[in-house]
Amino acid sequence: MKKLFLAFAVLIVSISAFAQNYIAFENSINRYSRSYNDNQIVVLYQNHYGIPQTILFQLFDGYGRNWGNVTLGLEISYLFGIPVFDVLEIYDGGYNGRGWGAVAKRYGIKPGSREFHRMKSMMSKKSKYWKDVYKDYSRNHDPRIARRNRIIFDNNLYIYGPSSKELKKIYKEEKKIVRELDKRDKKIQKQYEKNKKK
Repeated sequence: MKKLFLAFAVLIVSISAFAQNYIAFENSINRYSRSYNDNQIVVLYQNHYGIPQTILFQLFDGYGRNWGNVTLGLEISYLFGIPVFDVLEIYDGGYNGRGWGAVAKRYGIKPGSREFHRMKSMMSKKSKYWKDVYKDYSRNHDPRIARRNRIIFDNNLYIYGPSSKELKKIYKEEKKIVRELDKRDKKIQKQYEKNKKK
């Protein structure tokens, strides 16, 4: 009984620490960006991530107009190779749950796991990185500052549209339609050849 209670207590403490990491990261980014307008922040993010401004604004709206959440979503996307709009969909409640806990659960980022430590390390480094960028940006307002240690997203990670699962379904349906059209074209071609010989 004591072992069960101890295991339960450890689980509760782990989950609590897990949530605190997200909140601390989000709050740090929001604190750093507080002195700037959204357009200035978007230009910084565009310089760092290489993502078009329109997509950054879509993410900003999708994450509740919260730059901390946008940053975390982009970093999780990049770290684990997940399309940014898939992360947003899960965060926003598209899959059983809502928030960063749902994202972590969906991608198997459990407290103490290798993925959790990778993400925790990333959040620590990125929090310091953005603190330095905003500090330097306040001195000379040159958005190219954000190109230090730049991350360039592959286009496949930020294409806006259906989720990966939906895209696979669409491609499958598309292939089926193409096969049916090919069959019909062959049939028409045979009929044409036959009529031409007459």
